[in-house]
Amino acid sequence: MNQRLLIIRFGSLGDVLLTTPTVLNLKLARPCDEITYLTKERFAPLVKTFEGVDEVVALPEQASARDFVSLLLDLDRRNFDLLLDLHGSMRSWLARKLITANSKIVYPKRRLERRAAVRRKLIPRAFSHTIDLYNNSLSQLGLATPCRRPLLKPSAASEKLPFEDSSEPIVVVAPGAAHPTKQWPLERFSETARILHAEVGARIVWAVTSADVGSSGPGADLPPDSFVELVDCPIEKLAAVMELAQVTVANDSGIAHLSSAVGTPVVSVFGPTHPALGFSPRGFGDRVIEVDEACRPCSLHGKKDCYREERFCFNRITSSQVAEAAAESIASVSARERALLVDRDGTVIVDKDYLSNPDQIELIEGSVEALRSAAAAGYKLVIVSNQSGVARGYFGIEDVERVNARLLELLMEEGVQVDALYYCPHHPTEGVDPEFTRDCGCRKPGPGMAEQAALELSLDLRRSIVVGDSLGDLNLARVVGAKPILVRTGYGRSVEEEMEGSCGEFSPPVFDDLRGAVQYVTKAHS
Repeated sequence: MNQRLLIIRFGSLGDVLLTTPTVLNLKLARPCDEITYLTKERFAPLVKTFEGVDEVVALPEQASARDFVSLLLDLDRRNFDLLLDLHGSMRSWLARKLITANSKIVYPKRRLERRAAVRRKLIPRAFSHTIDLYNNSLSQLGLATPCRRPLLKPSAASEKLPFEDSSEPIVVVAPGAAHPTKQWPLERFSETARILHAEVGARIVWAVTSADVGSSGPGADLPPDSFVELVDCPIEKLAAVMELAQVTVANDSGIAHLSSAVGTPVVSVFGPTHPALGFSPRGFGDRVIEVDEACRPCSLHGKKDCYREERFCFNRITSSQVAEAAAESIASVSARERALLVDRDGTVIVDKDYLSNPDQIELIEGSVEALRSAAAAGYKLVIVSNQSGVARGYFGIEDVERVNARLLELLMEEGVQVDALYYCPHHPTEGVDPEFTRDCGCRKPGPGMAEQAALELSLDLRRSIVVGDSLGDLNLARVVGAKPILVRTGYGRSVEEEMEGSCGEFSPPVFDDLRGAVQYVTKAHS
């Protein structure tokens, strides 16, 4: 039976964005359940774009205590089956008290550990990111949490940047922060922008609030066709602009997380705060610029005024350091290529139910032609395969290696050079070998194999395609932000029937085989 779920996270911007993996994980695990998200009014338009959210309930910015209680009592009438408190504040505590639900879970905030980091400067060697803590709420329900990075697919920008079609790199510079004490000096952001324009030809998008307009901005020193200023830009529009950029330079701020979520690497300057508190940007390729100071972190949220003669945690970070990191990110992003990530059994070769004999490999008709066409269209070819037969004791690692080697050999004979092949030998529960019977990050839909390919082959997963015959393949694409395609070979037909009879709005393109999928992809690419 479909259930009604309520997620609570009022603010702030970065914290709300960090819930996107948990929302998606919940929808992947329980696609027919209806997810309602309670947040502040200013974040409601953004939350409506989160994959998995069915309804947003907004708390008005100027709501009185009476208004708040009235809103909670209205929600209480919904008879929710599950309430997830991803805020852990007095306000969300009141919501838990007034809203009836069969089950209520509060995410663990690491209060004692974070306070020890601030008061006693005890920085743990390993610490949980806030995303992991949010996901812990789902782990308590026995649900898998494959998505562990912020993920947002913004709508297209309402207006074009003047240099959007330029071949030069675009850099978003966002010097704002929730508190002045968390802001690296504005003039250093300006100098960073000037360095990036001079050294790599960067076009600068200067994203500021009205309070910072005209204050040490770089506009006067840059050519008009290389600079645009966005003042008080709506979050949704800024997200679309960031998606066009190669890198964002920001403070420890919600804007940094916004850049991560749309897939644009961020160089984030940390001063009074510290990544150990759990709020560092976690996108693919993100970087934190910081210096060691005995007084860091000085407060949980960076609000505390500095007691020293100057803010060494910020002043020791130079514009050249930040510009160098940003330039490295630009080079890395510019080198990224799109890829076709394909399942092995049931997509490229006939599924033989735990294949262990290389002599039994049978290529699906048209798969060689499809791979050849994709490579000719400029796609890297990557095979990603779950091989839980190892964990189940049906065969060993060496058998998987022999089958894979023979497959690559057969494809090579047909003129197809596969760029990489990855497999996962694990299963979380069904296994006889303790070494392989465990939760892992590589078993699809976990992102491990795709992200390893991205690192080793310099791939842009947001511009890549995942093709397979299972929900695991489709959900892998959703987890990494790639485009999913289902084929009717292997288990594909039964998966298609299951999806047609199920609820939810997720409906990927479906083709008879890999050849049809690649024809669609290459046509769209051209």
